[in-house]
Amino acid sequence: MKFRLSAWGRSAVAATVLFITLVAFSAYKVEKTAEDFWKALGITQQAGTNNIKASFLNGYLQYYGAKNMKNIAVGDRQAVAKDLLEYTKNYVQGAEFLKYYNEHRQRAMPEAPEKKPLRSLKEIQKEEIEKTEKSIKDLEKSMKELGGDVAKGLQPLLEQLKQTLKDYQNPNHETFKIIASSEKNQQEDDERRYQENIKRWKQDFPENVKLFIADKLNKMLEATNGIDYNAQLVEKYGKKRFVNPTYESKRREWKQGFRAGKEVTEYARTFVKKWVDELK
Repeated sequence: MKFRLSAWGRSAVAATVLFITLVAFSAYKVEKTAEDFWKALGITQQAGTNNIKASFLNGYLQYYGAKNMKNIAVGDRQAVAKDLLEYTKNYVQGAEFLKYYNEHRQRAMPEAPEKKPLRSLKEIQKEEIEKTEKSIKDLEKSMKELGGDVAKGLQPLLEQLKQTLKDYQNPNHETFKIIASSEKNQQEDDERRYQENIKRWKQDFPENVKLFIADKLNKMLEATNGIDYNAQLVEKYGKKRFVNPTYESKRREWKQGFRAGKEVTEYARTFVKKWVDELK
């Protein structure tokens, strides 16, 4: 699992609801025990919990392991939604998820830029003179070793370096001012970017985990809003596609909600709206 705020370009969606849309076609019968419930989905409880955790923390759904696909009876789908939603709600509001969230939040915090004291013009002059003297020494050594026409070809560069060294004896040389200004601007830019990243980090990972959960749930509601459950499909290139091109360009979550069907998706939306109100 790897994450950087640079990496949050995709909208994070509530794990439970997306998980439902992906297992909504699983072979499921309402069972009495939790063990039977996960067994019916073809996934272990630990794997299902990991999927939920990863979805909330990383902003995308990891659903590997759900094996029983496309066989659920229509009348059982709301029961699947109910069980998964309630399980997820209890989990993400529990102590284990809070621990993972705080650890993840800490890892995602931007690193502050290293602040070095700005060099004075005198310090810049001294270091530039030392670098130029070293360049002259290294070049003269190479010319001596190479000799012949190669050494002659390098002579203009050597003369240029010697002139630069002579120019650098002037403490008011313009080069030193340019370097000092550049270093100052770079330090200010680094600090500005850091403050922007910190602000974004606080928005994406609020200290109060309830705000984080509510944000994911609201994004789910946005992603599944206005689904046309009567939209027509057509077989194209071996896949079912929407006849309406506008629907075909919809986001993945919208399409998953459509495939899950009105019974599951609208029940999930109602559940999530109530959950969001409770988190306020």
